[in-house]
Amino acid sequence: MTALAAAGPAPTDGGTSDGPATRSPLAGSGAVGGGRTVVRAHAAVRVEAGPDGSARVTELRSAVPLVMRHTSTSPAATGAPGLPAEAWRLEDLVPPALPTVTVHLVGAAAGPLTGDQLRLDISVGTGVRLVLRSVAATLAMPGHGAGPSVLEIHADVATGGALDLLPEPTVAVRGCWHRMVGRATVATGGWLRWREEILLGRFGEPSGQIETDLRVDVRSASAGGATGPGRRPLLRQQLTLGPDAPGLGSAALVGSARAVGSLLIAAPPDDCGAPAADPGTSRPPADQSGHAPDRRQGLAGLGVAVSVSPAEPATAGRIPGGAAVLPLAGPGVLVTALADDAVTLRRHLGD
Repeated sequence: MTALAAAGPAPTDGGTSDGPATRSPLAGSGAVGGGRTVVRAHAAVRVEAGPDGSARVTELRSAVPLVMRHTSTSPAATGAPGLPAEAWRLEDLVPPALPTVTVHLVGAAAGPLTGDQLRLDISVGTGVRLVLRSVAATLAMPGHGAGPSVLEIHADVATGGALDLLPEPTVAVRGCWHRMVGRATVATGGWLRWREEILLGRFGEPSGQIETDLRVDVRSASAGGATGPGRRPLLRQQLTLGPDAPGLGSAALVGSARAVGSLLIAAPPDDCGAPAADPGTSRPPADQSGHAPDRRQGLAGLGVAVSVSPAEPATAGRIPGGAAVLPLAGPGVLVTALADDAVTLRRHLGD
């Protein structure tokens, strides 16, 4: 893979630039001949509220192949609905009406290839929303590096902030070994929507090896620190797919499905017991004991009930998949889905 680098040093806080990626020789025999290298790149985006309340990008740092492009800024939508106190359908879980920045991630080089180490840091402040998308699918490809290629995404959402992380699918090309690592912290009163989509190989080819590891925590706004008693887990999820995964093609895992995905929505109420967005006026329903749930913890699953969308009718013994909605106690909701293709998977998960 050819090394690409944009001119200019990495910016200080508040700056915006396209910084160079770092190409490092592999340790041991991988460095022999000088022709085998890996890419290490660290990009970042930070969005905060300006003095006038508008959303502004205070840091936008690219590192090839992770190139960040600020594509739009919009004020808070007037009359837009917030999160209701009781949400009974997944479609009701809409982000709060906040000044919004949209950023697109552009892949400026092929890959990642085996051995590449990529990281993206995301920070969203109070009173603003960041919508982060990618312009195309990511192709995880085989290479000569030692160990898997890794894409780490670290996100932090402040109280009163919102993050929509909606990238295009990752394609596990035959022969690849790729890890997708997600780490997110949502402060109480914040909002997070995180979508992951994986395609098991390109058209007509077997899948490569791909692993996902997503960990999401809720942080009390009064805690202030990244660790401690004010921090509690919301989700821990790991998934291994590929030719080395035992029983991958069985009905217990993905069957004949070629697309696997998940959508997480987290909206923990603030420390005063109000929901993350619009508090509404209705009283939460009582549980089986007759007592209303603790508003500080919020409605489990944000009021969305467990549901399963059955698989489409099997054709010639194939199992194309379906979707399941799982309420989380954080509170949040997790949707997981299987499908034959990327279009059907997106229908299950929504845009």
